[in-house]
Parts: sequence; C-alpha cells; structure tokens
Amino acid sequence: MGVIKEAELPGLGKKYLVELEGGERIGVVVYDEGLRDLFYFAAGENEPAYTVTLTDQEARQIASILGGVFYQPKMLEKLEMAIADLRIEWLKVTPQAPAVGKSIGELNLRKNHGINVIAIIEDAGRGKKKCTAINPGPSFVFLPGQMVVAAGKAGDIEAFEELITGGGVQNGAV
Repeated sequence: MGVIKEAELPGLGKKYLVELEGGERIGVVVYDEGLRDLFYFAAGENEPAYTVTLTDQEARQIASILGGVFYQPKMLEKLEMAIADLRIEWLKVTPQAPAVGKSIGELNLRKNHGINVIAIIEDAGRGKKKCTAINPGPSFVFLPGQMVVAAGKAGDIEAFEELITGGGVQNGAV
C-alpha cells in the first residue's frame, strides 16, 4: 500500500502525495473552489511527467470508477477498502436476507447500524452491471440479487452484512 502525505495549502485547499510501491508518485491538489490537479511523477523524478486538471464532478466520477462503484474486478473474492476505521464493502443481497423487502428507512441503517449506502448495482444482463441508485434515499427497498456498496466502521459493516446476506457470504460476488 502506498504512503500518503497530506499538506494544507492555506487559502487554496489541500495537497496529497501518494508514493506508490513502484517508486512513482501521484500528487493531488484539491482546491477550495472544487478543481483538482493531478500530477504523475516517474520514479526518482521531482518534476511531474503529466498534469491533469479536473472539475469537481469529473474528479468524483473518476473516484467512483477507481473505487469500484461501477465495476468490481472479478478476480477479487472479497473487496473491501479500509480508510482509517472506515470500510467500504460490496455485498450481494441474498433471497434469505432479513433486509429483503425492507427499505433503508425501515432498517434505519444510519442511526441504528452506522451504515451509509453509497450505491446499489444490479445486473443489466449479458454480464453487465448498471448502477441503479447512487446514494439511495430512505424509501429504497432491498431486493435479492442487488449489489450494495456501503460504508461504515468494521463492526458495523459486519452487522450489516448479516442483514444483507442472512449469514450467507456473498461479498462482492459479481
């Protein structure tokens, strides 16, 4: 895992520098007005080889792609991301899951379980997936076969997994 350095840029925003295992570095400057500059530094170089400026929306779209919201590599049996104590996990709703037929609001996921549902992904046929809802509201109802992308603390995610799978482990099964 790469090392991340963070620095405040007073009056501008924040700067992050990620040192990759291969020796390259990726720099990200997040400006207070929303723009992001990305810099790629080849191993051992102090000047960036490439620079790209993204709008806030473009940066969020690319972050979603990199984070696996739209596509999860099939070679991973269980995909999870850990950022400090926060985990993001992909869980498939099983037919026997206690959450089937219930809404996010009925389950009161945020208040009772500390879980935020980031997205719902469904099978679009022919092996393709489609994102049904990004940040679905409290009226969204869970159905078997949906892939739920959720964020929460490790213990909360484990309890949520029981609600979504009914104990049957189908994490990230795409």
